[in-house]
Amino acid sequence: MNHIVPKTVQQFLTRYGGRNPYGKPQWRLLIGADRLVKEAGVYRDWAPGLTTAEKGGLRFEPREDLPGCNFGRYDNKPIRVVTEMREIRKYPHADGWILEKWFPASAYGSQEEWYSYKAVDGMTPMLGAYPECGDYEMIFGPWARIPSTDMLQKLVSSYSSGINNRRGTPTSRAQEALLRYEYEEELAERKRKDEYAVMMADHLSPMKSGSLAASRWRQELAARIGKANEHIGIL
Repeated sequence: MNHIVPKTVQQFLTRYGGRNPYGKPQWRLLIGADRLVKEAGVYRDWAPGLTTAEKGGLRFEPREDLPGCNFGRYDNKPIRVVTEMREIRKYPHADGWILEKWFPASAYGSQEEWYSYKAVDGMTPMLGAYPECGDYEMIFGPWARIPSTDMLQKLVSSYSSGINNRRGTPTSRAQEALLRYEYEEELAERKRKDEYAVMMADHLSPMKSGSLAASRWRQELAARIGKANEHIGIL
């Protein structure tokens, strides 16, 4: 779902920041979640409704004859694993309003350099199509609320007076893709730990016990969970 940017705000940015050679604004304001980019990668498609833990994570199995529970792994497998180009969020970490600036194609190097970045299969172009008409890059934000025109004017002015503000090279795009990958891993790990915490609270009575046996059991469980950090989702 694309959010509507107030017309007066974008008109101000276009008037103050100018237009590029293609008649588009040099600067534009938008919601970070609305900014998509095509990128190649290895994607795992799972059955709908699975939790993060159910995608190869730990499965807790309470037993009446043992304190707490035993645990193993869910045996769910991805429906398919495929290397392809998909449209994903360009800034998965940016929730809120962001300010982007346009960069010409020359900022992204030659097409040869651009297409030299490959996905893990060694063939699929990792960065998608070469931006022949340039592209936009996030410079400021995110903000929970839409910034005022006074604030936008100061930001554009401060950027224009800087000297080391070049972005959009093939290298920076590749680094951005790696950061997206790391962010998705961290997000999946946090979700997995949250799910484990809920299951522990529901099923693991030794977690609240002060006995020596319960303490040893907790340490063993924590050690095993600490190794359960397989990546789920996009590789």
